[in-house]
Amino acid sequence: MPQPALQIALRQRLTFAYAAAQISPALALLVETQAALTPDVARDIAIADAAGGVLLETDAPVSLTIGALERVFARIAAHDQQPDPVASAASLFAEEISALPEPLRRHMARAATQSGWKFSAPGIRSLQLDVGSDAKVEVLRIEPGAAAPEHSHEGEEFTLVLTGAFHDARGVYGVGDIAHADATVTHRPTGSPGPICYSLAVTDAPLRFKGALGLVQRFWRH
Repeated sequence: MPQPALQIALRQRLTFAYAAAQISPALALLVETQAALTPDVARDIAIADAAGGVLLETDAPVSLTIGALERVFARIAAHDQQPDPVASAASLFAEEISALPEPLRRHMARAATQSGWKFSAPGIRSLQLDVGSDAKVEVLRIEPGAAAPEHSHEGEEFTLVLTGAFHDARGVYGVGDIAHADATVTHRPTGSPGPICYSLAVTDAPLRFKGALGLVQRFWRH
């Protein structure tokens, strides 16, 4: 298991940044999804939001522009009238997707109908999500025993486990855990025995693959 202290510190780092609106849309989705899986995260967000509300009450009020409230209600009404992509999506693994946290399903259904699942490695498929972020956001489906190519990182990678588990040299990551990796980490995530592992991965820079795949990667970059 990953060290509990490291998981708590990482959770607090992301939660406080989320509450302060100082986080990318990609990591915001990761935090919201973790909150749907982990009551402690939902509690931390509620506490941070309450503290932020107290601070807002001390600010001087600002007048709204004419018609601002009506425009907000109009946008809400327009959103409510849109068809539900979760209900209409015909995609691979639809039954498995329906069991994933709510903050993620709508994004996944839209991506499944637009770009679809891609082969990443034997036993591993990926679904790239468009959440309006510069970071790469994807859902990974990892079958037990399937291993990603060994790689390091040019930036940061945050991987939230949604179902099942995966492991690398640092330990086993189960539902609700976040595996964080940066330029100091080289690993080969592998699906653990048991249920299929779904995970949400956010990376802010390309991976650096090892071995033959790394040679191909370097060739294409030049």
